[in-house]
Amino acid sequence: MHVKLLLVPTLALAFGLALFGCSAEVNVGDGSDASGEELAEEVQADYVDQAGVEMRGLTCEGVEGNEGEKFTCTGRNERSVQLKISGEVTDTDGDGFDYEWRVTEAIAPGVLYERALRRELEERGVGLSDVRCPVEIEVDVGEEIECEATDRNGVTRTVELRLTDRDGGFDYDVPEEEGKDGEGASAS
Repeated sequence: MHVKLLLVPTLALAFGLALFGCSAEVNVGDGSDASGEELAEEVQADYVDQAGVEMRGLTCEGVEGNEGEKFTCTGRNERSVQLKISGEVTDTDGDGFDYEWRVTEAIAPGVLYERALRRELEERGVGLSDVRCPVEIEVDVGEEIECEATDRNGVTRTVELRLTDRDGGFDYDVPEEEGKDGEGASAS
């Protein structure tokens, strides 16, 4: 079964983290450099525009504004996803510089996947509850994550998640109950 973690708050699956990039121009300081605070403010505004999710506590390295100069930023979005952002100055002029950035790492709280998986299992009528996933999950396409869930008989079974995209979507497989065929069942 493929599950997409959506940005729509009413679905409560959301943690919204697009691992995307953005290009922008910054006109701060004397036109040739930007403090970490100034750059963080600009990148944070870009992130909100792109992801539709607020950023909290973003910190960036300052840059001198030389073409090719790289910088990094770290922070969390409003869904508590830890983000690492990498950027580079792409062009300079007397009034500022252009830069590009992209999210290069995202660590999501496991509870976000627990909630989404629990709801999916309930909607599909799969008799598993008390879902537990790792405390932190690095969001990386193709990554396989093992979560534990308890069946109606109190037996704990492993549910395998496969991350399908950089927005938090995942597929999952639920193994068959004890005493049935040894092959795992797919919830797809």
